[in-house]
Amino acid sequence: MRQQIARLRSLPTLVNRAAPAVARAVAVEIVAQTKRGVGPDGKTWEPTEDGHTPLQHVEKDLSVRAVGTVVVARLDGVHARHDVGAVRGGKRRQILPSGALTEPISRAIDNVVTDEFKRTMGGQ
Repeated sequence: MRQQIARLRSLPTLVNRAAPAVARAVAVEIVAQTKRGVGPDGKTWEPTEDGHTPLQHVEKDLSVRAVGTVVVARLDGVHARHDVGAVRGGKRRQILPSGALTEPISRAIDNVVTDEFKRTMGGQ
């Protein structure tokens, strides 16, 4: 009984404990989405002039970290410019979601928080 009470009392800090793993999961999903050549809206990007999938090295310019219970994703370099369409030719290839979270990112977050809940409650 005491263990169960201790577990219940630790629930308010669950999100803080899960936040770093959530940031990693969000980064993995953003990289995977970019490797598939799709934007956060699920639409496929137009191939490069030589027929390749664009922006295949996003991980070098992507930073995703937890600041308390908030996850902050940031792009630098050419990937940041593509994200907002500030590139030669004006061809925007959005990488980061704006507004509501996408289904794949929401699912990644849910999986991490669910795993942390199970660990906290002794289910794993």
